[in-house]
Amino acid sequence: STSLPGSSSSPPVGSPAKGSVGAAELDSSGPDAASAPAGETAAFNKTAKIEELLKEAAELRFARRVDDEEEDFAKKMFPKVAEAEGLGSAEATALRGELYLLGEGVPANLTLAMRHLQAAADRGNPRGQLHLAFLYDWGMHRASPGVKGKDEPLALLHYYFAAVGGQPEAQMVLGYRHLYGAGVPKSCNAAIKYYSKVAQQVVVHHAEKSIAKPIELVRLSDDKARANKLEETEDVIQYYQHSADNGNADAQVALGQLNFYGARGVAQNTERAAEYFRAAAAQGNAAAKSNLAQMHIQGLGVQESNKTAFKYFQEAAAQGDAAAQNGLGFMYLHGYGTKQDHQKAIKYFKMSSEQGNVDAQFNLGAMYFAGMGIDVDYGAALQYFTLAGHQGHIRSLFNLAQMHINGLGTVQSCPIAVKLFKSVSERGPWARALSTAHRDYLRGDYHSAFIKYSRAADQGYELAQSNAAWMLEREIGYEPTDKNDVALLHLQRAAVQGNVDAHRVIGDHYYYGLSKAPNFEEAAKHYTLAGEQKNAHANFNLGFMHQHGIGLPFDLHLAKRFYDLALESSPEAYIPVQLALFGLQVHALFLRLKGYYESWQDGTVDPKKKKKKAATPEKDSTDAGSSGTSSTKTTTSSNNQTGDAAPVSW
Repeated sequence: STSLPGSSSSPPVGSPAKGSVGAAELDSSGPDAASAPAGETAAFNKTAKIEELLKEAAELRFARRVDDEEEDFAKKMFPKVAEAEGLGSAEATALRGELYLLGEGVPANLTLAMRHLQAAADRGNPRGQLHLAFLYDWGMHRASPGVKGKDEPLALLHYYFAAVGGQPEAQMVLGYRHLYGAGVPKSCNAAIKYYSKVAQQVVVHHAEKSIAKPIELVRLSDDKARANKLEETEDVIQYYQHSADNGNADAQVALGQLNFYGARGVAQNTERAAEYFRAAAAQGNAAAKSNLAQMHIQGLGVQESNKTAFKYFQEAAAQGDAAAQNGLGFMYLHGYGTKQDHQKAIKYFKMSSEQGNVDAQFNLGAMYFAGMGIDVDYGAALQYFTLAGHQGHIRSLFNLAQMHINGLGTVQSCPIAVKLFKSVSERGPWARALSTAHRDYLRGDYHSAFIKYSRAADQGYELAQSNAAWMLEREIGYEPTDKNDVALLHLQRAAVQGNVDAHRVIGDHYYYGLSKAPNFEEAAKHYTLAGEQKNAHANFNLGFMHQHGIGLPFDLHLAKRFYDLALESSPEAYIPVQLALFGLQVHALFLRLKGYYESWQDGTVDPKKKKKKAATPEKDSTDAGSSGTSSTKTTTSSNNQTGDAAPVSW
């Protein structure tokens, strides 16, 4: 289909469509409680009450801060879930099972989790089927009496039921498994079937959402990011607050954005955000004017006014602000606050796009695709969508996937399309689990953090796969009996998705025999894959293995080369590399002395005789042969003596 969702008729991200359906319009299309029979009215009120309770419970879960007390949280949330369950809600039963699984507000209890999730699944609830599938997939259902081991077939069955029921996380699991052939037939078409459904939901969700709250992604292997405590963030916010109070416009803009999005532990408050933006705009700050214009378009925290928005956009655009230039183009494109003019829209979009503005790049792509004020040009549309897609623009990624499926402006390609759909799918609201998992980690709730990372890992999130493996290796959180095997599986899946360091850690697994017997050749293979991408640790380990002839040919020259590569890849490797190079020189000296001693023992060298200045060819040949024999012996000896050696880590 050449009609791409979110292209010609939809505004850029952050500027929702005018005249969207409001709550009153939605109510008028549903059952009329005043005119319906008493039975229907009661059912309607009951359903509405259940939805209200579950919505409040969800808001409490995701608004929870790192420093919230567990008891206070439980008192606020659990009564709402229990009341909804008492009204007969299978969704509430599934949610209660999930809370027991995670240990949110209650002690973690897999037996109770299984009981509630099974009850919800028996009633056809997709959420219950989703989490039940997870328990079967990783053998956590063993908490039930008489049950042992994993049950992947039953897990896949529940995932399928949940996917058919419209559960996006289950659709992602099956899409990921078909993409890589994990326990199911590898099929690009089957993967697209699942991922395209989820991607469509994500596009719709972001088009309807006035404010898309940013998702904070943290890689646990990053020491600095992992330890980013809430107190440190609060110190930064206090610094901004102090600067803003003293009239610093940049600090006022920063605080305005934090209040607008509700990020970094700051509660969302659009009215307060507008106050900060107005204070900065009064000082002539272009970014503040652009933000205020966006808020006036949407009527968020300020009175909705296209005229005021147009004024702010004009002022900021004249100052060269890229976001304002895009906003002005948007106003001209749709005729908001001014006369519709496609040529002026294209002009401002191009000015903004040249500065790298992602929304402007998307809008230009949409105009070229639909031929709005310009000739249809699928090649140009593809180019602009690609530029925006590289910056993570959701609708651009979705449109690129559609173009690759239909061969518009490019050749048809299922592998490219499915990766694009996967990227869009991973930007849905369910990605908040990655943020809440890190929040739980900071609170010391390692069990909940590990379960959340593991569920997201099943859905194909590379970050979650890496983090789950990192926690397993350090025995943090839930500990399955086969933790090393599970960690290796997560690492292998992360490596396939491009995580370079995962190859290095997989090499460690094979080198030390964490899952099976040591396999030095397999370890060297993964170290090489990581080293080719300039991973300092991997190159250091390759140098060590060449130095001692472990899994690789004994070669001191190659050992030095890899040690040097490690230093080139990371300045942090300076000290361990210098120590290794010193050890390498000592090793080389030892081998020379050993070879000289063995030659003297064989009678080929008399230490009392002076060495001749010039050797005959025959003598050179003899010496070379002797040297070669000695090297062979040394290599064998090195393999036998240092086979249990371990690469130095820093």
